Amino acid sequence: MTNNLSLDFWDTRTLLKEKIVILDAIKDRWSIFTPAWWIVKTKDELNEFMRKLIQEKPFKKASHNSFAYRIKLDNWSILESKSDDGEAGAGNCILRELQRENYVNSVAVVSRHFGWVHLHADRFKHIINATKMLLK
Repeated sequence: MTNNLSLDFWDTRTLLKEKIVILDAIKDRWSIFTPAWWIVKTKDELNEFMRKLIQEKPFKKASHNSFAYRIKLDNWSILESKSDDGEAGAGNCILRELQRENYVNSVAVVSRHFGWVHLHADRFKHIINATKMLLK
């Protein structure tokens, strides 16, 4: 079995105001991972962003849109949470990277188009790498 892994993200990176989307950042065995990042300062902004994002290509047709966010509150505490969207453990991988880089007031999403080949542990590696691409 061959591993068709490609990392072609520098030429597809686009910056639209404060939103970053890296189209088809990682491809492996017909699965495609597309990360996105956005500045959010309130839970309402987060909900609005997620509502709009899942209506856009490629997120609309994705098998999973896992995400994590961290928002600094007025009392200097940090509200953080994650969602796997059916990709067990994915939200936690994204949240760990946001914490590691100390990002606040932001949400990171990693979309996966399932290619009908199970990637097992490689999917976590790809989710982490896709998130790191956003944060660099």
